[in-house]
Amino acid sequence: MDFQQDVIERSFNIPVVVDFWAPWCGPCRVLTPVIEQLAEEQADRWVLVKINTEEHEDLARQFNIMSIPNVKMFYRGEVYHEFLGALPKAQIQEWLRKVLPSPGMIALDQLLKDNDNPQIKDLEALLEKYPESNEISFVLSQILLWEHPAHATELLSNIKMGSPFYDKANHIRDIAAFLLMESPDADSKTIIDYLQKSNLSDAVPEMIRVLTANKNHADGKLGKAVIGIFNVLGNNHPLSKEYRKKLDMALWN
Repeated sequence: MDFQQDVIERSFNIPVVVDFWAPWCGPCRVLTPVIEQLAEEQADRWVLVKINTEEHEDLARQFNIMSIPNVKMFYRGEVYHEFLGALPKAQIQEWLRKVLPSPGMIALDQLLKDNDNPQIKDLEALLEKYPESNEISFVLSQILLWEHPAHATELLSNIKMGSPFYDKANHIRDIAAFLLMESPDADSKTIIDYLQKSNLSDAVPEMIRVLTANKNHADGKLGKAVIGIFNVLGNNHPLSKEYRKKLDMALWN
């Protein structure tokens, strides 16, 4: 077995479930037929690799295997989820149901891996193939948001509470609601023009300037929109680092 090739590299194409075991381990012998059967039943979703910790002590140390059986799912080159002990089949099936990346997510990751700058048509074709994929819908909505906010909102209609994308989807809806305002005032028109051109560098400071004068501008839609922008960009984005504290001062002082 070549761990780098059989687990790490392969996990960029399909999830790899690794069963760390040893011949002397009773619970391992209980788990083996169960997880092997599941691997056969779900061969199109994931693959199983078994690692004898007696023969691969280096891997056991590398992945902090303190107790066996220890089952780790690798995806995109990293440990994605894991469980300990000889769980019954029903519990392992539930674990797989909850943690396995969806086919749509795997297809999206593959597209992004092979293409640094995917086109809208590529994502739309992928969504047509995987219409239930929240991951594809969310990524496409982010791209379409600025020029086509109504369409971006439609794409998020299937993302419900409980989805890991629910909060970010709501932030996109807040941005779209501001972009779609009827009869915007002069300040809002200026900001909307910046946003429609994806010019966040000018839009964000202008939004904060307006909010500093009136935190409830546009019936609160402006404040929700800029909060949404920061949450979509993430805390490490340069605009977030430069302006997030100024936004807090504008909204809460």
